Amino acid sequence: MFTPSFNLARLARVLLAGAGLLALQWLGDGVVARLGWPVPGALVGLLVLLAGLLLWGGVPQALDDVSTPLLRHLMLLLIPSVAAVGASAALLMAHGLVFVLAAVPVTALTVVATAWTLQRLLKRGRP
Repeated sequence: MFTPSFNLARLARVLLAGAGLLALQWLGDGVVARLGWPVPGALVGLLVLLAGLLLWGGVPQALDDVSTPLLRHLMLLLIPSVAAVGASAALLMAHGLVFVLAAVPVTALTVVATAWTLQRLLKRGRP
């Protein structure tokens, strides 16, 4: 049964988890700006999140509630990046070979890592 206090408590946990994700992004941006690292601040924030989840031992339900819709609509978040690549077509044509030499191995590595992770998760879920 749904009670108003239960829904309000869940909403508060979800909002806190969303604020935590934003705080990790800002923390990562601050670390990168302060140390002058040539990596995106969001990546540093994600690494901090990964470390926290490893210490926690899993994903809290409120964080799962926030991240699932974001991951479900991830392609919408990538539209500005794709548009920027299209707008820089001349630059891409000038450095196309370098782009392909960088993009192909990274994409292959991502596919291999994802397949390996999925296999491990599926084996863990079996009795």
